[in-house]
Amino acid sequence: MTERNVNVDYCGIVNLLRHLVKNSLITEKEARKIAARIAVKNNVDIVLFL
Repeated sequence: MTERNVNVDYCGIVNLLRHLVKNSLITEKEARKIAARIAVKNNVDIVLFL
């Protein structure tokens, strides 16, 4: 069985947030808050910038 990799999942979430910011659907400030909350909740080991 494949183990879920939270870092890969987080990378995808950050890419989605970047797309939403680019298309003016959310602000960069909102995206940063969402990314930080998800990183803490899932014990992410990597740091990505929006």
